[in-house]
Amino acid sequence: MKILMLCELYIENLEYQENLLVKYYRKHGHEVTVITSTYDNVFDYYNNKHDNSKPKRIYYDHGAKIIKLPFKFNFAGKIKKYLNITSIVEEFKPDLLYIHDIMPNMLEMLDYKKRNPQVKMIMDYHADYSNSGNNWISVQVLHKIIRRKIYLDPVRKHISKFFPIIPGSATFLTDLYGVHKDEMEILPLGADVDLVEEIKKSGKREIIRNKLGLRDNQKVIFSGGKFAPLKRIDLLLEVFNEINDPNLHLIVVGDSDTNNQKYKEELFELAANNPNIHFTGWINNQQVYEYLSASDLAVFPASQSIVWLQAIASELPLIIGDFGGQSLDYINEFGAILEMKPDGISKENLKAYIQKITSDNDTYNKMKEATKKTRAKYLDWNYLINRTFV
Repeated sequence: MKILMLCELYIENLEYQENLLVKYYRKHGHEVTVITSTYDNVFDYYNNKHDNSKPKRIYYDHGAKIIKLPFKFNFAGKIKKYLNITSIVEEFKPDLLYIHDIMPNMLEMLDYKKRNPQVKMIMDYHADYSNSGNNWISVQVLHKIIRRKIYLDPVRKHISKFFPIIPGSATFLTDLYGVHKDEMEILPLGADVDLVEEIKKSGKREIIRNKLGLRDNQKVIFSGGKFAPLKRIDLLLEVFNEINDPNLHLIVVGDSDTNNQKYKEELFELAANNPNIHFTGWINNQQVYEYLSASDLAVFPASQSIVWLQAIASELPLIIGDFGGQSLDYINEFGAILEMKPDGISKENLKAYIQKITSDNDTYNKMKEATKKTRAKYLDWNYLINRTFV
């Protein structure tokens, strides 16, 4: 099958949904072209710092053709349109048009779809009330008029299936765009399960633990991500210091952008007197999985991240905080996750959950076994890609 993907960001060393789709589509023999922006830095993308003088660029990743295009316009990072993509679509002649969120250039894909009715068109969707639709202008102007009336409505009847990544995204699509439940199917972000298995066989767990001076009987908590107050990593550090268990270590991966340097300093101050806390700095995707392999459980006090799912795929029992619309109940069928609800994200609850897992081997082993079942059913892209062939 020939698959054309339209997205806002593709950086090959990340593990975003687009990257995993490319890897596993290609593994299973599909031909893939990706149309994306010229961003090369994820922090620039999130801070809307874009150099539109960068020229069009074409390269290959996993054998997929990646076409990076400048923007024709970019309104405050909210509405971004590339130069016309019609010639790319016509030359590639895709069988599946895969749109990542609502993008103006999908109207050019629609022209191709109308002339080739056998072609399938799908869309995944990542927005929810925790990251969008937080004020009247966002809801009534950005979503209900610009994105819905101008861009989605002309395309909607041609979309075979909408794929929200979490239930909160499905609710958002229904409330603001009128998409019905029977038009949607949750498509979890998944994880690179092939890489997990490679690393498990590589001996990286022992290498990293030896580097950190860890004994076999010591448990390691994994946490981190982008250092920002919403992540509540400070809460975890405070709890870890209070537990004060010499056989418990904490690995914190990640770093802050320029806007959150003070928060980073706060984290370093909290960890200053504890030799069992290890900061790695910003590391690449492969290294994230390697440090996950060296760990025994994962804790993220708030603000969802792809690393939540990477941790489960790496067979780590998971503790998370849902600060609103980010519950993992939809994949917690087997009990791999302990979750603090929005009004329950507290030092007391986090401490109780950590101690429950680290001090009770039966609880730990049951949750670890549950991660394996969760990975197989909900997170394996070898099977998730089949759900996109509607």
